[in-house]
Amino acid sequence: MQDANALPEATIVKSEWDGLTVEYGRLDATGDFDFSIPKRTLSVILAPHDRVTWSVDGTKQTTALPAGTVLLYGDREFVWHERHKSSEYVNLDIETTLLEQIATENGLSSVTGLEHRVMFQDAMLTNVAQLLRSELSQTGIASNLYVESIRNLLAVHLLRNYAPQNAQPVVQTGALDDLTVKRLKDYIEDNLAEELSIAQLAALVPMSQFHFARAFKSAIGEPPHRYVLSRRIDRAKVLLSATRLSIAEVAYQVGFSNQSHFIAQFRKALGMTPKQFRD
Repeated sequence: MQDANALPEATIVKSEWDGLTVEYGRLDATGDFDFSIPKRTLSVILAPHDRVTWSVDGTKQTTALPAGTVLLYGDREFVWHERHKSSEYVNLDIETTLLEQIATENGLSSVTGLEHRVMFQDAMLTNVAQLLRSELSQTGIASNLYVESIRNLLAVHLLRNYAPQNAQPVVQTGALDDLTVKRLKDYIEDNLAEELSIAQLAALVPMSQFHFARAFKSAIGEPPHRYVLSRRIDRAKVLLSATRLSIAEVAYQVGFSNQSHFIAQFRKALGMTPKQFRD
């Protein structure tokens, strides 16, 4: 039996964004081993198991492990003891300070932490885990804005459903008027080459990040990250047509620090690569 402090052989891909750490892992070890989960917020299981043995604070159980199973650790000790096939999972760790900030913005009482709950299903958390897993291979400013949107939705969902007080946000009303929409659009156009965040845009209104994202979508017809991405692609089309900048230089000018990510997003939007568009 392996030591509880020794990590069985695993393939791990990990990225950190502001206040959020995302880790995708594939654990090939099977049989008996004691592995205590390091401190993190939650895990979502991607590959099902017919039979696993685990414990919480020393109390062992043997159960099935369906795909989409969520483990919300709270302040309890969770240990894996036995598995009979390879495991695939996404770990999410959201900082308490970020939860406190978003709770304050949404009119919730102070956050003392999230509750402990394991072996349950939550379609929202599973969807978020899968979206964030797909972003692990992406880098750059454009990806950051998208992850920030998902991160805020994740935080609000956890606060609404798994905070000990199970509090609901107070309703924050307010739409974006035409003048505010124009100001936001102008700001985005002027800063396409820079890192744009939900917090940054919401502060211009001002409005909480969560309610800003909703108000923005209501006013413009798409969420902030999609609008910014579409504007970056449109700016790239102009630069590709009107200048002889290299593909890498165009990517940088429209907010992509990674040329491969720029090419992938351009192809996804237009069905062709930047080079094909230019030619």
